[in-house]
Amino acid sequence: MWVVWSFGYALAAIPVFLGLGLVAQLSGSARVKRAMEIVVLSAVAALAAPLAATAGASPLRWALVGLLAVTFVVGAVLHVRSYSRFS
Repeated sequence: MWVVWSFGYALAAIPVFLGLGLVAQLSGSARVKRAMEIVVLSAVAALAAPLAATAGASPLRWALVGLLAVTFVVGAVLHVRSYSRFS
């Protein structure tokens, strides 16, 4: 059941991300941009967890899990680095 909820969260995060991105572009707010980054990172993590749990012996699914993990790590590093820059 947690797989369905996690996948549903990842899908629900897409319009939230787009809305926050639009507000961040129009207002230029650094706080909204950071909130948008957190939504994306949580959606990537929410999508990677059920994919890893159901991957089994499929090399394609494991490749996708690896790609999502790299995306999460790079995104997290960039997010943390954005706090040290002046906005």
